[in-house]
Amino acid sequence: MNRRKRRKQLKRDILSAFGTRVSVVVPVVFEEERPVYELLSDIPLIVRTLMALNEMSQVFEIILLVRETEIFRMADLCKVFSLDRVKKVVVAKEAGHAALLVGVYECVREALYIAICDPLSPFVTEPVLRQAITAAEEYGAAAPAYPVRDTIKIVRDDVICETPDRTSLRALQSPLVVESSLLKAALQKAHESETRTGDVPQILEDFGLALRLVEGTEENIQVEELTDMPAAEAILRWR
Repeated sequence: MNRRKRRKQLKRDILSAFGTRVSVVVPVVFEEERPVYELLSDIPLIVRTLMALNEMSQVFEIILLVRETEIFRMADLCKVFSLDRVKKVVVAKEAGHAALLVGVYECVREALYIAICDPLSPFVTEPVLRQAITAAEEYGAAAPAYPVRDTIKIVRDDVICETPDRTSLRALQSPLVVESSLLKAALQKAHESETRTGDVPQILEDFGLALRLVEGTEENIQVEELTDMPAAEAILRWR
């Protein structure tokens, strides 16, 4: 075995030392304002998410995607909070699949699986990630989901026309885990077709890849708005 092959094998051994390990892409790029830096018990929301990922043994590296104006701010936060698994802070010019495409190609080549984690999901846990990885190993792509408790109505012209069976509805959570070559191919196809969506599950569906769902947790919420912060504070106290 030559030196180059030995290096590749060594990297694979490192990646698999504790079971399958993943590169995690965290896209901190939004078209609308989000509470990314809002303090959740004195720590910025994005840092809470990164801290959770940073402590997971199955996370090999974290790739952060940010606007150019935020790159130094984010790098400083990573340093202050000792987020050593954040290996790269990369500039993304726009939100959506284009940013994700940049991120996945920044991952180490030896990463067999790539996870995409919403930066506003501070309560993501390692058991949930582990389940998603296991399912992705078998089916190619997986994500946690939780049963929808609200009554959902399908509306046309402000009139209720259908009530879907709630038992068949699930709310997707983070992180989504995909076999790396499939994810790259799906994002590349979306880029070439000039689609605007940044919804990875939809991109995978359009690519012909069915997303396998695993059991999520009720507290693994996405803090999308300032009005979600009181709920996040309550979950943090409960934990």
